[in-house]
Amino acid sequence: MEFDYTLPESHIAKHPPARREDARLLHVDSSGKWEDRGIADLPHVIPPDSQLWVNETRVLHARMMAVKPTGGALELLLLEPANIPVEQALTAKSPVTWNAMVGGAKKWKSGALSVPDSGVDLTVERDGEALRFSWQGEEDFGTVLDRLGRIPLPPYMRRSAEAADAERYQTVFARLPGSVAAPTAGLHLTENLLGALAHQGVHCGKVTLHVGVGTFKPLQGDPEGHLMHGERCIVSRKGLEELAKGQAITAVGTTTMRTLESLFWLACRWREHGVGPEQEIEQWVYKGIDQPFDTFAAAAAWLLERTAEQGGGLEFVTHLMIVPGYRVRSAERLLTNFHMPNSTLLCIVEAMLGPIWREVYAHAVAENYRFLSYGDACLLERRG
Repeated sequence: MEFDYTLPESHIAKHPPARREDARLLHVDSSGKWEDRGIADLPHVIPPDSQLWVNETRVLHARMMAVKPTGGALELLLLEPANIPVEQALTAKSPVTWNAMVGGAKKWKSGALSVPDSGVDLTVERDGEALRFSWQGEEDFGTVLDRLGRIPLPPYMRRSAEAADAERYQTVFARLPGSVAAPTAGLHLTENLLGALAHQGVHCGKVTLHVGVGTFKPLQGDPEGHLMHGERCIVSRKGLEELAKGQAITAVGTTTMRTLESLFWLACRWREHGVGPEQEIEQWVYKGIDQPFDTFAAAAAWLLERTAEQGGGLEFVTHLMIVPGYRVRSAERLLTNFHMPNSTLLCIVEAMLGPIWREVYAHAVAENYRFLSYGDACLLERRG
């Protein structure tokens, strides 16, 4: 199945709207009818006494400039720690090792890189395929990175991060640092909007999926042949308690959707095969496996009971790939931005809407909606 469409360069949002709530909203109901609205209308289209789930990951200041011994500059993009969870790496003292992309790496022949104006004599050396960061003093790496690094804006914006991006490329509920890209549907939400939703009984639940650079890897032909990257997820015990209540769910963003769907398959695999969260959720975990739970809430309740003794939540890595024909179990609604052609995220949109997504996107292009990370949003109700 083709996931290409024509996206004019003029439709790609290079900067956010003046206010988060100024974004437009294309609402597609369960019958496939759509209506042009605004993000400020969310309290009118999300049903009372339901649940709204968001991704509370925080974007790392993952880009930094370094200098070769010969004086030339290189740009570094940190991806993930090489051997430990990101939360542990950010609180680590010198040294710490990260997987990273190096712009102009072929021109870096030997020697340690230095980072200008670090104040801590920060140096970078090759450590196999990774980079080893060393510095003077007792500051943890997270503090050093926040001061020296920049927000890693997506490459399609074709601009460097500005001071305003440090705030606007984070959600208002961002808490746990670990992503190299924002969960962009959440960028539209404000404390006022969340308050208005809470006033009508909409509970806001929070999960974490640390977004990796693989999210930008385009499809090459058939989605079945795509190799899905792994991303770390965290679901608290409180989150499991809320999910087990069985209320209607609106997932804010494809990252939240993938976390919730991965949770369902984690429960299925664990119950049927005794394989818990210590093993990664495979890309095609749902192929050839029994589904012992009638509902998503039942799966969440089973996980809640299973984890009762340890008293905590769940942490796992997911490679889950959602493709055409996949049946979404967790959410009745998905709030998401408009995605890049040939993106794996369009596969999730298709799973919600079916082939009608093409007509929806054609309408959005014709009506000059703003696309991608800083663009407008759509609220998709699951069909069938």
